[in-house]
Amino acid sequence: MNNVFTAKLLQNLNNKKDNKGFTLIELLVVVIIIGVLAAVALPNLLSQVGKARESEGKTTVGSVNRAQQAFHFERRTFAPAATDITAANNALGVVVNPRYYGYALTLTDANNALVAANAIDANNDGIRQYGGGISHLNGTYDTSLCQSNDVGGTATATAAGGDAGCDAAATELETASTAPTP
Repeated sequence: MNNVFTAKLLQNLNNKKDNKGFTLIELLVVVIIIGVLAAVALPNLLSQVGKARESEGKTTVGSVNRAQQAFHFERRTFAPAATDITAANNALGVVVNPRYYGYALTLTDANNALVAANAIDANNDGIRQYGGGISHLNGTYDTSLCQSNDVGGTATATAAGGDAGCDAAATELETASTAPTP
């Protein structure tokens, strides 16, 4: 009896070797599942790419604000508007290799300065604008970091009379008031 069982098992296994592969229906189901997963994941992936690109503008504006504060603390004026932060020997000591943003420094007076990070191609890159302001009054510095509310929107920072902030079209991400000790 054991021999009959072994023979039938071997015969059954031999027949199964001829049925290699998947059916067309099984393959279609797998392709549809992969397509649905890709459709759900792709928008999330693209928004994360935009956020990663925005980090260039956000960190540069923050770095320039801090460098402006140090510059003003040493010289009692902010760095000139003509400062090229892409040059290695610029007055602020902050060197940027821009990829997605163009940067502009504005010196409104000896105690107020602005920096703008303007996206080169905001809509195609999916990135927002950034701006920063720094103001000095009576030994205290007030800084702000502004982000546009929409992709390609505006983020204008303000700085006057010891107060730095953002216009209505932007969200203030970071604000700080500091009084450096000599």
